[in-house]
Amino acid sequence: MYHRILIVVADHPSTQIAIAHGLGLARVLSAEVLFVHALHHYPLAAADVAPVVTVAPDEFARQAAELGARLLAQARAQAATAGVQAGALVLDAVNGVAGIAALARENTCDLIVVGAEGGNALVRLLTGSAVSGLITRAGVPVLVCHASDPPPPA
Repeated sequence: MYHRILIVVADHPSTQIAIAHGLGLARVLSAEVLFVHALHHYPLAAADVAPVVTVAPDEFARQAAELGARLLAQARAQAATAGVQAGALVLDAVNGVAGIAALARENTCDLIVVGAEGGNALVRLLTGSAVSGLITRAGVPVLVCHASDPPPPA
């Protein structure tokens, strides 16, 4: 059924549920997992809007890379504990949704598992939401997990 599952890793509680479901499926189906973390990009201020952050762009990039490396290392450790073969990639793309969809295609992934960020429509509009973009742009099924979802059965 599924042979390679791409799991999107972010700094959000729903990611842990997505990882648990993705690894559970991979274990049952003897599938491989590819974890991907899309780097956050420095928020550029519009001409008439105050800057959103006070960190210099190079420091912001360093912190984003460290966060991504830490999250991916934790995910790979969970995969090892579950006995699932897993790789990990950092995605540095301006359009994370297009990048994730392309990675799934390039790595012959046949399922994408992602955590829903939650929040209201305005927050999703301002911060971006990978979920709605992936559902419409990915060439494979997308399993959406919420932080409030129960973990998969053991």
